[in-house]
Amino acid sequence: MSDECAGRAKAVAPERVSADLARRFRGFPGPEGKFDPSKASPELLQKYGLPPRPNLATQPLLRRAWDRGFGRPMLLQAFELDADLVEQTRYRLFSRHLDEMSAAASRFETSNDWSGAYITANQSRQFLQIWGVWRIPDNLKLPPAPLKGLPGVPYVCSNWIGFDGQRRYLDSSLPQMGTVSTLEADGTTTAQAWTQWWARRNAGNAPSSIKLAVAPGDEVLCVITAWDAQTVICIMVNLSANLPIGEAVLATSPRVELPNKKHFYPDIAGATAEWIMERPQVLGSPTRFNFPDYGETRFDLCIAVEGGTTWISSPGSMACHSNCRARAASGCSTCCRTRRVRRSSRCRGRWASTPCG
Repeated sequence: MSDECAGRAKAVAPERVSADLARRFRGFPGPEGKFDPSKASPELLQKYGLPPRPNLATQPLLRRAWDRGFGRPMLLQAFELDADLVEQTRYRLFSRHLDEMSAAASRFETSNDWSGAYITANQSRQFLQIWGVWRIPDNLKLPPAPLKGLPGVPYVCSNWIGFDGQRRYLDSSLPQMGTVSTLEADGTTTAQAWTQWWARRNAGNAPSSIKLAVAPGDEVLCVITAWDAQTVICIMVNLSANLPIGEAVLATSPRVELPNKKHFYPDIAGATAEWIMERPQVLGSPTRFNFPDYGETRFDLCIAVEGGTTWISSPGSMACHSNCRARAASGCSTCCRTRRVRRSSRCRGRWASTPCG
């Protein structure tokens, strides 16, 4: 949430936030013991909230991403909203406020608060699915003395992928999923997984922590799929566990209050897809957390699936939808660095952040 929006938002009691999340975020049944998605039927994949298996011959890039997350036996745990975790969450995720840019404008942008990459859908097409893989930062550090932040404010950063949130049009909401990393007082780094559906003029805008166990240094895969215009399925898989562990969450769009006091539920515009490293906002305050020196974070398999103007009615139909195609951002990867930049981080890129290598 931006400073501007934070100033307009009304305080919302924690119990109301938890009740709203419980209404909008639901889980899928989990299979008993090990489950092998690569051998499962389309109906079984859909039952557990997993994306359909792409055709290797016609969608090789998408199949590569799918195999990375679901091509071997794994454990699937069912999502359950934990009200205590919601109340203990001390951060809120931002949407970045960017000025409108013409097609001829620079594809590079700068920010003190986020770095990463985003791409826009072609012409009348919409993004219906986004993939990303990253390694959770495992050695957060204080930035050099001239770049240190406010005293008494913790150092926190978050990796995430999501749809939209880039512009001020009516449906500019932001379904997203990611991990948050904190530099603790004793110098250690901790991590937590979360999902959220941010929207302008929504006073709650609370992330929902998920119970999927993640730790600094773990590699995670995330995929977000549009189920319909107001529903997404968010999945995270911890690839570093001895046996990969995943959790799927079905989320619906939040209620938004307009200036005329009327309410509506925003649709997924599918206008942009993004892979971001960001510093969150302190809960109940317009202040952002301090940005730690996270060294370097790389997003791999940065893939967004485009479709036409007709929304897919279920994820089970996406793999064979003739009007869908996968696009990769920056050659399937993008990299965020904290060195060389002011105040610990700088964004470089509509299409790509500061390149690695």
